[in-house]
Amino acid sequence: MNILYQEESVTTENLENLFHVSSITIRRDLQKLYEKGLVVRYRGGAMLARSTFGHVPSLHERETENLQKKRFIAKAAASLVKDGEVIALDVGSTTIELAKVLRGRNNITVFTASLTIAGILLNTNVAVYLVGGMLQHNENCLGGPIARGVIRQYHFDKFFLGAAGISENSGITDFGMDEVETKRAFIERSKEVIALTDSSKFGKVSFINICKFSDVKMIVTDCDIDPQMPANLKKRGVDLLVVNCDDDLV
Repeated sequence: MNILYQEESVTTENLENLFHVSSITIRRDLQKLYEKGLVVRYRGGAMLARSTFGHVPSLHERETENLQKKRFIAKAAASLVKDGEVIALDVGSTTIELAKVLRGRNNITVFTASLTIAGILLNTNVAVYLVGGMLQHNENCLGGPIARGVIRQYHFDKFFLGAAGISENSGITDFGMDEVETKRAFIERSKEVIALTDSSKFGKVSFINICKFSDVKMIVTDCDIDPQMPANLKKRGVDLLVVNCDDDLV
């Protein structure tokens, strides 16, 4: 799936050579992905399905979607960052907005896999560390085993997590296996995990689970969220910070 996210189509012959397995194995695995609605098969290969699970919106698409709400969420999230803290910022459109709000801060340290966030914090008084690893062109970020190895050497006060979907039944989900593994590494090493997600993500389920609700201390979202959601999440031990459109906090 990670190959398809980058290439959008792939031949069975290339997959055989890449994974050193038989054509029968590749065809069987592609059939399983087809039955899940993740790929469309054609003679000699498969392509990424444009479905709820299979289509990965580009970073540019996500940056422009619900932008005003994301800015409100980012401002609220910035108020949770205390002087002297070491924080981690996830890859994603809402954490990009958070990085913009943090540009004026002095006594904080930021770890991130996002090249975009590192660029935003360039020439500021924020201490910035990139985790290293392999370049992921689709997200303009770094990933892979090197990135996760670096992350696991450190401890963070807070990790601001992005997600593609939040569902009571399925938990917190996202696209891209490699990106999710990097998120999990940050979660393991953080005292507090704070998810930043606009209200459109609630009720949606993406390709792969990131973590359990019990791993998250707080979710910051906007005022268009389902009114029943705060109580439902509270039962699961998650605090919900809802940001009004007039920038007041509820």
